Amino acid sequence: MMKYRLLALDIDGTLLNDNRHVTDASIAAIQRAVDAGVYVTLCTGRSISSAAQVARRLPLNAPLVLNGGALIYDSLRRRALYIRNLSKSIALHAVHQLRNLACYPIVYAPLPESQYFYYDDYDPHNASFLQYIEKNTGRAHEVEDVTHLLHDDAAMVAITDRIVRIQNLAPSIRNQLPDTTTTLEVSPMDRAYCHVTITPRGVSKGSGLRELTMLLGIHLSETIAVGDNLNDLDMLSKAGLGVVMGNATPEAKAQADYVTGSNNEDGVAQVIERFIL
Repeated sequence: MMKYRLLALDIDGTLLNDNRHVTDASIAAIQRAVDAGVYVTLCTGRSISSAAQVARRLPLNAPLVLNGGALIYDSLRRRALYIRNLSKSIALHAVHQLRNLACYPIVYAPLPESQYFYYDDYDPHNASFLQYIEKNTGRAHEVEDVTHLLHDDAAMVAITDRIVRIQNLAPSIRNQLPDTTTTLEVSPMDRAYCHVTITPRGVSKGSGLRELTMLLGIHLSETIAVGDNLNDLDMLSKAGLGVVMGNATPEAKAQADYVTGSNNEDGVAQVIERFIL
């Protein structure tokens, strides 16, 4: 069997169960993987502050891949090893294009911290967005006009809307913003909704995983990536072994080399037992 040297784990829908907890079984399995000499990290769309809530409970031993691959962060030394921000001119263009499509853009402060995000209008019927705002009290700021904030680069520009509408709009967004990467993610809070993030061209969880392997001096074929959502597709295809959870989207399952148990069945622990230990 292939000897894997790096395990990259998504957070939402993967490590976290439906009660938003990492189980003791998952933590114990990660510790055994680390004890076996394997690098274990998180590969997530979350920012430093948001990922830290999960990371501090885990015995991780490699830099984190954050913000959908735009940031690699060494949490032990508290320094960024790789950063890809969206230039202010492209971010401004993205805001205008999204408004033209009758969407409500969200602008994220630049990396590495990307501590705050800003919006100037929203659909009052969009329950997923309202939940997101409520969950991110302190990070979310309503402003008069998000374009007034774009004096600097941005981590990303994003929208959230009903999944059917996003699927219809995604080709137009990609065509109108050729210097960016448009990534979709089904909302973990309401699966009828979908988040769209617009980042620099070439940025994805897969590109972040590749950068991390170069920093660690290992090959992509020696990695296992575990995810569940649309924003994991590139990571799953680039890793030596792409694993999805039993609760993964149909698109992610179609991309995977292996389907493990769900996030409520300690699927991550099952992967570690089967492929590492």
